[in-house]
Amino acid sequence: MEEKPSDRIIDQRIRNRIIEAVHTLAQGNDGVLAVWPTEYFESFYDWIPYGGQLRHPNSTISAEEQARLSDVSRLLDQACDATPQIMTADELIASGWPELIQPVAQEALRLMLKRGLFSEDQVEEEPSSNGLS
Repeated sequence: MEEKPSDRIIDQRIRNRIIEAVHTLAQGNDGVLAVWPTEYFESFYDWIPYGGQLRHPNSTISAEEQARLSDVSRLLDQACDATPQIMTADELIASGWPELIQPVAQEALRLMLKRGLFSEDQVEEEPSSNGLS
């Protein structure tokens, strides 16, 4: 029988997924073209819903990282409200929102990658990897 992952490992995995979502936002227009508009928004909202609060407290995200993620969330929420629910990548790019979100997402990504990525299957006190593959 397979062992259930600990809460800490789940937090580590969620942090890694958040970093991946912020990485897409940090790419600006290129991120939109890579994943298209729906995934551009939803990959972030999967982990940090509209309004900017984590779905549950996460032991691997520092207060400073949470503050930067909240900054990203505020802008992403504004972009979501200001754009059509269904649009093409070109339409989202033309709105200018990806370029507005990009520097804030880059700052959040820089801060999170400064600490790094955690293992996906071993409990760690500090991240063991310092970058995205």
